[in-house]
Amino acid sequence: MQLRSQIVETACAIAKKEGWPAVSVRKIADAIEYSAPILYEHFENKESLLEAIRRDGFAQLNAGFRDIKALYRSPEKQLTEVALLTWEFARNRPEVFEVMFNLGGAYSASKEVYAAEMSHENNVVWEMIAAFKPRFAESVNKTYQEWWVVTFGFIIIKMTVALKESNGYNENLYMENVRRYLRSVL
Repeated sequence: MQLRSQIVETACAIAKKEGWPAVSVRKIADAIEYSAPILYEHFENKESLLEAIRRDGFAQLNAGFRDIKALYRSPEKQLTEVALLTWEFARNRPEVFEVMFNLGGAYSASKEVYAAEMSHENNVVWEMIAAFKPRFAESVNKTYQEWWVVTFGFIIIKMTVALKESNGYNENLYMENVRRYLRSVL
């Protein structure tokens, strides 16, 4: 398990420095001083490596979301903290966020992870929204989808379109939009 973690960490370090297109099994193997066949024992190919990083990224965010739900009672406060945690995650781990959302050359054809993440079943953010806006399920689902657009969409635009710290795509604007959205669905 330690080698598997080392492979993931090395892939992320290469991506952070050179971008995901520069990540290859050969480059990872050279960096950690193992042969490529050893790496293939842990990951079938680059796609399976990206899939593992994607799943781990969503798992890390979801663990943080569950902690927030346990810590705060107010659904509005919970969702505000979820938005802030999402922003911080993307800022501190951009290479993982890129994999999570097929950005920066970290493309994966798999839709399985997204379907699982967007599902309302056992989804703590959906539960927060349901508590925030307790209506019928269709209304909660719509609000939940809008939440993804407001939070993740803003971050993705920041990462793909906006220059670093320019064009007003900053944390203050992000949180202002999150708060405005939450007020609009009250």
